[in-house]
Amino acid sequence: MGLTWGFRGNVSLGAGIISFMELTLNPSTGGADAGVAAGFGFPDYSEAGASELLGLMGEADLLRRRAEGYLVGLVARYGELEGPGAAATVCHQFGISAYRARRLANTAESLTAMPQILGAVQDGHLSADQGGMVAESHKRAPMSAQDQQELLDLGSWQGHDEFKKSVAAREDQRRADDGMGRSERQRARRSFKVFDGSGGMVVLHAELDQVAGDRVKSAVSALSTKMLADDIAYDPVRTFEQRNADALVALITQQPAETANAVEKGTSGCGTPTEAAEGAPDRGIKPQKTVLVVSADYDAIEGQLQNAGLIDGTPIELDELRRLACDAEIVPMIFAADGQPLYVGRAQRAPTKAQKLALYRRDRGCVGCGIRPQACDAHHIQPWDYNGPTDVTNLVLLCPRCHDKVHKHGHIVELDSETGRHRLLPPPRPSPTAHPLQTEQLTAA
Repeated sequence: MGLTWGFRGNVSLGAGIISFMELTLNPSTGGADAGVAAGFGFPDYSEAGASELLGLMGEADLLRRRAEGYLVGLVARYGELEGPGAAATVCHQFGISAYRARRLANTAESLTAMPQILGAVQDGHLSADQGGMVAESHKRAPMSAQDQQELLDLGSWQGHDEFKKSVAAREDQRRADDGMGRSERQRARRSFKVFDGSGGMVVLHAELDQVAGDRVKSAVSALSTKMLADDIAYDPVRTFEQRNADALVALITQQPAETANAVEKGTSGCGTPTEAAEGAPDRGIKPQKTVLVVSADYDAIEGQLQNAGLIDGTPIELDELRRLACDAEIVPMIFAADGQPLYVGRAQRAPTKAQKLALYRRDRGCVGCGIRPQACDAHHIQPWDYNGPTDVTNLVLLCPRCHDKVHKHGHIVELDSETGRHRLLPPPRPSPTAHPLQTEQLTAA
């Protein structure tokens, strides 16, 4: 018996209505052409506007989730019949990387014991990646039906990274009495693998505890940023990924960072001088000391630290915080009872170091796209030129791309009253009676 994937769509661009998510799986006795993809097609989007494209992307994402969920179900069933090793082999034969094939097979095998989660993955309520997170967490610390339902509810609206933190936080709660701290469990799972990739490349895969991982990210980011400043005077300029790779090699080998072009003077990743014209400047950059930012609440009555965590909100144990503090620069951030940091008003336009750290802690990344906080600028919600203060309540983190949306395309930053988080919104429709100054203020720096 084959399966056909019935696909029907109704597109009306003029009315702003686009729908192509009418999917059914029906038995079929067709020949070689019958199967999951039989009769499959997509609506045309060449004349769609931005809002229609967003709608299509949402439906396409749901379609992707359902297809992945269906694949997980197939692999799970095949694994029951032939074993998980056979399932991974079959996945690899269909063009999936060996790593992803093994991960998919392991997820499918684990979810056979969690029918509630497997069903959510198959109907697109959770992505296959989210289902894998839940399955792996269940292996380490078994969940009750209520635990699974809570994660299902969170998975319906949380993004990938936020959901991953939620899964980890709930696992910590379930394992609070196992005699091991979270950092200790993470360190026990640390690993580093090196294997050959395509085209003769070498692939590195590491899993580190949160503190060690944050140190690595901070070190690579700091050195990569210095490389960018050095690259500006040269052509070609290294890409973001190339700078990160050079920074990682420099940090691991303790050698100056690799130059962007071997014909320029400098050093290679092995520290060997490159062939270059005499007098060309050396573009090598020595590794910099890393900085790890942590935060904790201070109970003035008890005289104790509480709620310790990294700057992105990931919790760490107080014992780990004390260990880090033995060799650290302390940068205090003082908050009022309502959680708001202290102000500097209009004493200066640029935010202070402490304010930037406070924004890192509060926003945890760009409020528009979620990119890491270290890649963001502090943006005045009420423009400085129009008496906007340099207070954390008037600042948000925006990456360069989202910053351009505000200054060049009229996007606005708004505080969501329900979540208490800032968000980036498309430009409002201009009012026919609006004063030109009002429009200018929306995009002023």
